[in-house]
Formats: sequence, C-alpha cells, structure tokens
Amino acid sequence: MEKQEILEFVAQMKPRDHVIFFYSNPEDKHQVLFTYLKAGLDSGEAVAYVAGQESPDGIRQAMKRFGIDVDVAERSGALHVIHYRDWYIIDGKFSIPRTMELWRRLYDESVSKGFRGFRVTGEMACFFENRMLKELLEYERSLHRVLELPMTAICAYDSDVVASEGRGEIYLDLIKAHSNVIISGPESGIVVSH
Repeated sequence: MEKQEILEFVAQMKPRDHVIFFYSNPEDKHQVLFTYLKAGLDSGEAVAYVAGQESPDGIRQAMKRFGIDVDVAERSGALHVIHYRDWYIIDGKFSIPRTMELWRRLYDESVSKGFRGFRVTGEMACFFENRMLKELLEYERSLHRVLELPMTAICAYDSDVVASEGRGEIYLDLIKAHSNVIISGPESGIVVSH
C-alpha cells in the first residue's frame, strides 16, 4: 500500500475506530499521526496527543513544522498535548479507571465547547519502559468500552520498542485489541482490518 493510501485512511477514520499503528521512525509517526489529527481539527473536532517518547514541546514543534496552528488550536481547546505522566502513569502508577475517566472528561469538555468529535492518539512506549505490559494489554482491551463514546483512537507503537520485548506474542495480543492495524515503513506500509 502506498503511503498516500495510509494517510487517506487515517484522515477518514470514524468515531469508535480503534487502530494500532506500528512505526519504524519518528518521521513516519509524525506524518501519519499529524495527518490524522489535522483532519480532525479541519473538520471541527477536538484532538489529543499523549506524548511519551518525545516531549510535549517536541511534539508541538513538529506539529508546527507539519502545518498545524498549535497556538490557536490549544487556545481554543481544540488541541491537547499531554505528557504520559499526566495521563497514563501518574506518580509511577497506572490505573485503567482513572485513565478512562480522564478520557471521558476530556471528551465531555470538548463536546460542551461545541466540537463535532474527538480524536486521540498516544505513544505507548512508556508502558514498555515502565515494565507495565500486563497493564497495557488490559488497558487496550478496555479501550473498547471507552469507545462507546464516539471518539476515534490511534495507539502508536515504535516497532523497535515492541521488538525489544523479545516476545512475538505481544504483537498478536496488541493487534487483537484493535479494529485495524497500520504498519508503516520508509516507502510504504499496510492497513489490515480484522
């Protein structure tokens, strides 16, 4: 599949889509995730990016280079760039109910401000770095319950980080918890629905 087809796919994602995205370099990650988020912003949706491998400021700078008006979007409440320590792993602990409640609150806040929808993405390497794979898998399975809210989600995984775990079954477990899979490489990639 050509890179352009992947970008068209993410731009057209619908509420309750829960996609896993494996990427091999930051440029691929930025291109796919920022295309997805910009499509939401352009159609009047609010968006959130939970950063882990890069700092929130690094993400903001990359978004600006991509063409997203970060300052205006953040001031209006359309864009939220959040550090994973303020969302996923707070004070060294991960709580699925707490994280689900954070998503619900941000969704409700966005809708109350008049946004047409809510797109979210998160870098998931923090769970590997903090040795919380069991919790990660439980969370990914739980997200389907949160997606009873009409929000759209892409969970972003650095292929090298996942591979460093050394257990091939982790890929299968993660894929099973999502409706679609995107694997992006330097020149092309694939999208698989299941």
